Amino acid sequence: MLAIFCLYVSPETFWPAAFIALTLPGALLLNILFLLIWVFNRSFKAILPLLVIVFSWNYYERGFAINLSPNNELLDVEPQMLQVLSYNVRIFNTYAHLQDENQQSSKKMIKWVASHPADIFCLQEFYNETRSPVYNTTSKIGKQHQKRFYIAETLVNGVGAQFGLAIFSKFPIVGKGIIRFREKTNNLAMFIDVKLEKDTVRVYNFHFQSMSIEEKDIVDTYQDQDKLTVGGRKLLRQFKRGVVKRADQVNLLLEHAAASPYPVILCGDTNDLPYSYTYQRLKSEHTNAFQAKGWGIGATYNGKLPFVRIDNQFCDDRWEVLNYSLHDTIPYSDHFPITATFKLVNK
Repeated sequence: MLAIFCLYVSPETFWPAAFIALTLPGALLLNILFLLIWVFNRSFKAILPLLVIVFSWNYYERGFAINLSPNNELLDVEPQMLQVLSYNVRIFNTYAHLQDENQQSSKKMIKWVASHPADIFCLQEFYNETRSPVYNTTSKIGKQHQKRFYIAETLVNGVGAQFGLAIFSKFPIVGKGIIRFREKTNNLAMFIDVKLEKDTVRVYNFHFQSMSIEEKDIVDTYQDQDKLTVGGRKLLRQFKRGVVKRADQVNLLLEHAAASPYPVILCGDTNDLPYSYTYQRLKSEHTNAFQAKGWGIGATYNGKLPFVRIDNQFCDDRWEVLNYSLHDTIPYSDHFPITATFKLVNK
């Protein structure tokens, strides 16, 4: 109960609440363990963890979705339907330490995105270098496939390459904008308004504050006792900084979305787990596509840390989620791409 309560406490007000909330998965698993033990012992106490499961099912679903008939295939496009791809492309591996021989992972990732049949692409950590034969991504993904695009830049380097967020659309873009977060950061959100026959809808693409924590630092901290104290303090400081910034960023994004005159879909990299204030704020006002149509744990992080789902798609109540897919066989980035199909149900 304490962990659930802490989901609703903004880290800007009391940041340790974010740490307490992260214990919720453990508490939920322990509850199942008690249920099994008491059922095995034929104890009437089994009714207690059973009641917990019933009344907190929404929190179980955040970590493990169970949909009896999940539809993981892309559907044939019909009027009022929108198929959306969300993918943190890690600047298409353009940095030297990310590149492999002959830039194969970069080329394959760009080709995979460009050839995907979704109507809308929401790409985080986007990179475009117009003069490069490999990284001319606006041309390879957009122009060559008759897709309109909009880039929200966080940086333009010395050769004119663009870093930031991007949205590509097969439908006409009739409005667009950027949401700059209050504190100085390279993270931001953006949106486009697209025309679906007689209706206009709004799609947001966001990338919230990273922890700036290296995976290696986490592994070293719990594997090396000598590094536990020093490393643990460093991780805690970075954790605090991240959760506080994301709390402000998600509130700013939802404030903007609430003022939208059109039905909204929100896609992006939350850099936060489903057991967090960030996720709770998004989920409290919107439907999560994974919970609605996904199956299993749905981990979207492609790394050594298991069970990490930080990439999400949400929609307001004017949409119905028809399907959801995690593309965990696409290994090119440190994130897996996700897709979902939405249908307008209430104009």
